[in-house]
Amino acid sequence: MQPFHPPTPQQRRSTYLPSTPDSPTVEKESHIGTTPDARQAREAADEVVREYEEKRDRLAKAIDSSLYLLSDLKNFNGEQWTVRYPHLNPVEPGSSSSRPGMSRRTLTFADEPSQSTDVVLKSTPTVRRTLKRSLTLAPPPPTTPITTVIPASAEPKSTNEDEDDFSILRLNLNMGAARHAKGLISHLEKSSISALLDNRITASLDHLNHLQKRVYDAHSRVLVTGDLNAGKSTLINALLRRDEVMPTDQQPLTTRFVEVVSAKENEDKEEIHILKNADEYNPADESTYLTEDVSKLYEMVVDAEDDASSPPLRVFLKEADANLANPSILHNGVVDISLIDAPGLNRDSIKTTANFARQEEIDVVVFVVSAANHFTLSAKEFIWQAGHEKAHLFIVVNRFDQIKDKARCRRLVLEQIKQLSPKTYEDAADLVHFVDSAKVALGFGESEPEGDDLDEAFCHLEHSLRSFVLVNRAKSKLGPAQNYITHLLADVELLAAANSLLAGKERDAARDELARVKPVLEKMKKGKEGLEESLVGEEESATDKASGRTKLAMERGLERVGRGELAAPAPGLSMPNYPGLLGVWDYAAEVKRVLLSSLDFAVGLAEDDARRHTSEGVEQVIKLGDVHLPADVERTNRKFNSKAMFSPRSNTTRRQSGVATLGLGLAGQTLLADVNVSDIFDLQHHIYIARSALPSASSTSTDLVPFSTEVGAASLAVGAFSVISGKTLGLRAVVEGIVHFSDFVSNPSTRRWIGPILGVFTAGAVAYVVYELPRSIPKNVGRHLQSTLTTSSSQQGDDSTISFSDYQSIRISKEVRKVMRLASWDLRERFRSAVEARSEVVKANEELEKKASKALTWFEDVEKKVEVIRDQVGIKV
Repeated sequence: MQPFHPPTPQQRRSTYLPSTPDSPTVEKESHIGTTPDARQAREAADEVVREYEEKRDRLAKAIDSSLYLLSDLKNFNGEQWTVRYPHLNPVEPGSSSSRPGMSRRTLTFADEPSQSTDVVLKSTPTVRRTLKRSLTLAPPPPTTPITTVIPASAEPKSTNEDEDDFSILRLNLNMGAARHAKGLISHLEKSSISALLDNRITASLDHLNHLQKRVYDAHSRVLVTGDLNAGKSTLINALLRRDEVMPTDQQPLTTRFVEVVSAKENEDKEEIHILKNADEYNPADESTYLTEDVSKLYEMVVDAEDDASSPPLRVFLKEADANLANPSILHNGVVDISLIDAPGLNRDSIKTTANFARQEEIDVVVFVVSAANHFTLSAKEFIWQAGHEKAHLFIVVNRFDQIKDKARCRRLVLEQIKQLSPKTYEDAADLVHFVDSAKVALGFGESEPEGDDLDEAFCHLEHSLRSFVLVNRAKSKLGPAQNYITHLLADVELLAAANSLLAGKERDAARDELARVKPVLEKMKKGKEGLEESLVGEEESATDKASGRTKLAMERGLERVGRGELAAPAPGLSMPNYPGLLGVWDYAAEVKRVLLSSLDFAVGLAEDDARRHTSEGVEQVIKLGDVHLPADVERTNRKFNSKAMFSPRSNTTRRQSGVATLGLGLAGQTLLADVNVSDIFDLQHHIYIARSALPSASSTSTDLVPFSTEVGAASLAVGAFSVISGKTLGLRAVVEGIVHFSDFVSNPSTRRWIGPILGVFTAGAVAYVVYELPRSIPKNVGRHLQSTLTTSSSQQGDDSTISFSDYQSIRISKEVRKVMRLASWDLRERFRSAVEARSEVVKANEELEKKASKALTWFEDVEKKVEVIRDQVGIKV
């Protein structure tokens, strides 16, 4: 090892002095002057320690509060509210507010990028980003254009296009540039975006736990990282005053994380610990690591070149020379420090990702960049990501002596740093160093002036690093945690403010919807009973009207048929002409056919009348729908076709016995159309008339027994009775006739003149009957049809009887009722569906209103908690 040239005494003193005049040292120095000076220095050091501990405790309390706040946000997201991911977009130039800290933006959400809301962002600007304060709905634009001059200091312009979006909670999906990821996120569903946001919150909770440990951990970890082959290992060797520890070569060598610590933490033994599991590593537990000699470090690093899962190493080293007046930063005697050598950022994606993850566990980042290459894309991304927590980065521009135009190189590098880390740029004199660590480590530059300048530059780098890590621990140790909480609170505040506006809009929208729908629903519920009564009334009215008019029409028709007349005047239908005595049977058959056809026509007229009244009833039901249904409910598209009523039934449904399906087609029914003797000469009717005229005729004589449609042979007994359709007049009538006749012929005087008189009477009666056949046959046929259809219609499936008029009345009324019920059912279903739909809308909006109100209160409370945490950590906004 080449001897290291220590700095002058003045340089050595400045190494341990604080970087600012008002920050006394925290180390003992043997060269402090007189006792009063030493006492004052110690008192000042004690004051610095107290201030540090107070700030640390406040910061730890703020971290605890942030943990509770984020945990509540995580639980609230999904369980009670789907937290939406907002975007703030700039508006046209000239539309921003002229007040400092206030700007007009358009608010959109990732799942609904097309829906935008004009808002006013009230924020406090910082160097890199803006601390979000609140969002309010923007007032409507003025009717006339107003030209507003915006002061230059009103709104600092950030170089980042997403300055008003998130930093810690940003969703980039690891899909390259943020603008590309933003477009991809907009195509995800609300639940998916909420789940991604939930993962970011979980990651922030884990990071806060790391911060909590780091704040109370006196150990300071310094991560030396940078691009591939930038000289990271060489810089560590220079800081350790040793050139053989970290392997160096023209080619990249470091392929795994190597943490270098003082051997005092390992009983002053130099060795390597190969960590089995970094999270479970315990120096006191040998089962958590393997040991190896320090001399094997080169082989271990090279052998792990192709192994992406190589475990990290922990190297314990002693001081290079115990007699050095200015010991290495690793052996400062005050604070335990470890230097972590990381693989190059742009070596491969796995190593780069590991660097990004590892920086969350360390306190200070020393970023090494090649003076020839400046900052690569991976370097820029790393610095930007690390800047969310660490506002101050220690940047070393290595191999500066190889640059010809050093002024240009310095200017370009500082411009890049200004864009990437503004806080680092502000303290560039102490945080940005242009050196050649290889020359320092190898002891070059002893005689060359340029080398002396480089040695002096390296001494300034080391002094600044010591001051940053050892003296300004409030900035190096606590600053990252404070900066992270600052950005996290800004993100949470923006998230809460945007979702608060959304919750307010959804609450108002739900209230407006309730104000529109709920009165209609209440009116419909109150009118339901009235609608039901009206529908039942219309149904009963149409049915009763059809039933009554049909029955009346059928009774009148039967009365006319009983008189031998047509039941109803039908076009083209008239009584047949009498063909003479020889055609009397055919005449009776034709008369019966005509009378039955007239009854069919009368039934058709009754059906037409029922159709008309049914149409009127359906129209009334439609009008009821217009009255009781809301205007936005679709009306029925069914058109009532009255011709479809009373469609002919299949012949298979007609009973072949009886007249159970009496209706249209009476003339075609055999049981009714067949002619019998009684249709030509109705002896029973004449005997009934004669008996009614006799003085001895009982007023309570039996009524005419109904005839069936089949007629048997007729026989004439002396004095008295006949058999019609195979049935007698009745036992009582026969006995009475025999008794009266026997009394009459037992008189001797009667026997003398009864014969001639009876002959004359018989001859006259026969002549009269023959003469009256053209007029009596229609009456006989009609009377028999009336009697049959009035008292002898059997009901289908039942042995009971029902008259033709009642049957037609029931049949037609059933058809009318069926149509009315169908129309009423359609209206009832539409009414029920409308009530259910509005009930669901009311229920959903009541739940939404309740949920949104709760969310609004919760998000407003979050904004208050953010302010409390800011006060705890001492963030000025």
